[in-house]
Amino acid sequence: MNVLIAAKDPVFSRMMSLECAERGLDVLTADTLTEMETVMRRAHLAMVDASFLQEGEIPSFPFDIILFGYPEDIANISACELTKYYVVTMPFLVEDFFATLLPESETKHPRELRLPKRKGPAESLALDAENRLAFYKGEKISLTQKEFALLQLLFENRGLPISREFALAEIFGESETKTNVVDVYINYLRAKIDNKFGIRLIQTVRGCGYTISK
Repeated sequence: MNVLIAAKDPVFSRMMSLECAERGLDVLTADTLTEMETVMRRAHLAMVDASFLQEGEIPSFPFDIILFGYPEDIANISACELTKYYVVTMPFLVEDFFATLLPESETKHPRELRLPKRKGPAESLALDAENRLAFYKGEKISLTQKEFALLQLLFENRGLPISREFALAEIFGESETKTNVVDVYINYLRAKIDNKFGIRLIQTVRGCGYTISK
């Protein structure tokens, strides 16, 4: 199993390389974007310093990327960009980090890595309310004004069921309960988000309406 460690700090890179090697992982390292692009082709998991984003776009990678950095570094990255990665804030305890990354029974000879926390669909969604833009893992979602407003209503009330009647009044300014306009727009959103990205973001709450889980 090849793990790429792309870090600006040579001390941190060396330390993480030794920790990975002790756990039976094959380590690849990079300290520039150009070098990262070359070695990423042989990696199965990438740990990337957030400071690389100040220099340009991280090369495309078919597997998961763990982005690590200090709070001040993470704060300077847009929410849209952060949805692409699994973020680990420094400093962190190395033992705790690897305890979540590697199954306990396989720590000496791991066959499979797992990420510290599998992100739910809502955590990979970012909304720019001012410009009425939506992104999933950094990819822009083209929405109409009403579609965005309905998505924003659900997103801002994550974990709570939103009734058809409430959505109808808030988004469409109507009170006619016999109309199915809310269901129609939910289907539009599901086609553009759930179906496109192969996820289940918007869930039906039987007898009530719809919700986005936290």
